[in-house]
Amino acid sequence: MKFPRFAILAALAAVIAAPLSAMTNSDVIKMKQAELSEETILLAIAKEPANYDTSPDGLIELKKAGLSETVIQTIVKTQSGGSRAAARPDSPPPPPSEPAPHRTNFSDQDFPSIAPPFVETVAGQEYFLRSSLHFDDGEYAGTNYARGQLVPINTPVKIDTIKSNSISLHRVDTGDKLEVKNVEKYTRKSMIEVARLLFAAEQTPLDRLPTELADAIRRGELRKGMTKEQVLFTRGYPPAHETPSSESDRWVYWSSRFVKHTLVFSNNRLVDGRGID
Repeated sequence: MKFPRFAILAALAAVIAAPLSAMTNSDVIKMKQAELSEETILLAIAKEPANYDTSPDGLIELKKAGLSETVIQTIVKTQSGGSRAAARPDSPPPPPSEPAPHRTNFSDQDFPSIAPPFVETVAGQEYFLRSSLHFDDGEYAGTNYARGQLVPINTPVKIDTIKSNSISLHRVDTGDKLEVKNVEKYTRKSMIEVARLLFAAEQTPLDRLPTELADAIRRGELRKGMTKEQVLFTRGYPPAHETPSSESDRWVYWSSRFVKHTLVFSNNRLVDGRGID
């Protein structure tokens, strides 16, 4: 049986016009349910074309499925402009991308110390975070992994209970419950000593810094030329079992359980580290 030529051409046109498979909210939720790591999910989001539902209902569905704020924010950014649309073979080449925004290197600028005084924390009192910290499913570990939701410096919190190896608290602005856990073999500190490094009785006056630098600290973004104090504001303290002193010019953080992130300083300024501009 012969098909009319116009029917064959129409079928070919339909195949060419059909978009390539794109990743959706359901795909991300399936990966979460399969217990893939956050790093793996983010890699898949970066690799695949995007067709996400970023409406309020779509984002709520992702949150209910247990996806972290980091993953949800990456999905929103990808869908709203950073996504690679599913290209067809006959698509014209994409326009040249805009040059990356200029980032200031702060090495040549002098900065005052603005860290608030250390205080002894007491249950039932309100404080401010001394650093931008990551909470994975509401938990901050003394190993200070860079995974989970970023809670920015100066976030107001209230200490609910203090135990020998953990602190329960909640955000004053949102009510979200959080927990800090101490593992002394990594921190080399007691829970009370760790708490002194995490909480302050007053806000850190970031308005005394250049706006670009202050915004990077709030976003947890390390930048070359930062002072050691500013790195602590941005990333918190590295675990002491491999970085026993902040006087050292080599600090070792962990991005996750298996991935180290080493920072190098010279004359109190950050000069090198993976992925740092």
